[in-house]
Amino acid sequence: MPETATKRTANRGCFPLNLGRQTQPKSLRNWLLVPSPLLGPASWGDVASILKTYDQDVTVPSTTMTTTDHVDHVAPWLDEVLDQIKPGPHPSTVVVGHSAACPRLPLLTSALIEEGWNVESMIMVDGRLPDGRAFTESEPNFARMLDGLVRPDDYLPPWPRWWGSLVEGLVVEPLARDLVFAEARPIPRTWFDQPCVAPELPTVAKGFLCFGQGYQQSRDQARDLGWSTATLFGDHLHQVVSPKPVAATLMGMADCLAGDGGN
Repeated sequence: MPETATKRTANRGCFPLNLGRQTQPKSLRNWLLVPSPLLGPASWGDVASILKTYDQDVTVPSTTMTTTDHVDHVAPWLDEVLDQIKPGPHPSTVVVGHSAACPRLPLLTSALIEEGWNVESMIMVDGRLPDGRAFTESEPNFARMLDGLVRPDDYLPPWPRWWGSLVEGLVVEPLARDLVFAEARPIPRTWFDQPCVAPELPTVAKGFLCFGQGYQQSRDQARDLGWSTATLFGDHLHQVVSPKPVAATLMGMADCLAGDGGN
């Protein structure tokens, strides 16, 4: 099976997604595309536009970064997302999160269900799987890297500045890169030390989309849990660089997770 295809799901007869033939999703859905809190809505902008051309209803929330005065960095983010969205016109909803949004996605999905949303599926994109722990607790080496970046005011620089000139390779096209990176803000160092609860969500189908090698371990963990998984070869911001195959893969995964992806 080519790596650009959707992997077969453990408990469903989901066939590989042929991106060349994916011309129309099998159902109309409401999509909530949640950006990494370290970036902004521009990171999902082109994917959202493509989904809309297929008559999908799409919301991309925009959130503000918390400050060093905040003790709780999760609740303000959750409230801000919930305040910006309203139930869409279609009967089912797909919640998608990228990168640092992934560990918070079950909490958001649970809150939507409590508010009466019919969340059909949840898809994490190139991020860490939720385990109820803080980023720095799950990844001690990451904590040490952050400690080396922290400024005297206890903020970290905006995420793109962590990587020096290497970051330019993530999005080669200068206008797109400038648009996405301009939304990155300084981050309180304590942001990464807060655990986030991860509800199990037994009624929600789950998927994981991996870009290249960075989060293969998360993808494999998701597959072991019975999630539908897919890999598109690219870098961490592949949805910015190649939005069309990313949008097509997300639509195919949503069909698969809903049981529409068989023969």
